[in-house]
Amino acid sequence: MAEFIRRPLSGNLTEVPGVGEATVKILKQHDITSTYQLIGKYLSCKDEDVGPVEHADRFYFWLQSIGTPGGFRAGIVHAIAEKMNVTFVGIYDPDAYEAAE
Repeated sequence: MAEFIRRPLSGNLTEVPGVGEATVKILKQHDITSTYQLIGKYLSCKDEDVGPVEHADRFYFWLQSIGTPGGFRAGIVHAIAEKMNVTFVGIYDPDAYEAAE
């Protein structure tokens, strides 16, 4: 995870922790063919009145709605959210989940 967050993106979907060949196949069926497009989908779940928990949940539920493997969804959300939090500080707050539970 730390390496994914630190290194530049290659665009290959499997660079995202939790994304394997089964997930790649499903994502491609939904016109997501690169890491950039997957991040775009994550960002499209954000709105001005949407906090970090709801934002992550929206992305998670989208992954669920397209049929990605259940055991990897939370990890994919976490990886993308952490990567984006480096660029867009405050877009994701892992501590908010502790408070919401």
